[in-house]
Amino acid sequence: MAIEKVLTGILFVLSEGCTWRAIDEPGVCWNSVYQYYRRWCRENVWEAVWQSVCPTVPPGTVYLDASHVKVHRSGLNPAGGRETQALGLTKGGWNTKVHAAVDRQGVPRALFLSAGNVADIYHATDLLEELRDLPATMVVADRGYDADELRIWLYEQGITPCIPPKSNRLHPLPYRKASYRKRHRVENYSLLI
Repeated sequence: MAIEKVLTGILFVLSEGCTWRAIDEPGVCWNSVYQYYRRWCRENVWEAVWQSVCPTVPPGTVYLDASHVKVHRSGLNPAGGRETQALGLTKGGWNTKVHAAVDRQGVPRALFLSAGNVADIYHATDLLEELRDLPATMVVADRGYDADELRIWLYEQGITPCIPPKSNRLHPLPYRKASYRKRHRVENYSLLI
């Protein structure tokens, strides 16, 4: 089987979110494509490709956000129990939350999963500590990250926070509105380049 057909099949499954059996290219066996994918995952081929496509450059500005992912009802009884999974009960049902740190180009530099009922701010320092090799000078985030503890931690690291104050703050802190307008980069990031 030609390597082009294997790559086309892998990209089809990853971009469409379908099963491997959905590959219907003539002359291509879905199981062979899947076996190539598994072998390349074990041999860290995908990580090498990612490093060559996205070289590590200092981001300067990092954008933080989190979004909910609804858990399908068939995923509510995983092996090992719910306690070992990133599942949390919210008003909308069972959810998982994806926390992301994105650079200026909109490339995700750190991802973190948590239960859906966990506040965004609890994992902000975890995300930023994963970026130690990429020193940030500014962090842009929404009001969910407005807390004195996070601001103090950022200042101790030499990072300027660009976080709008919550409405219940007695003394609202200033932030750069021009920098905050670029926060759409974390809202629009994509895992596929």
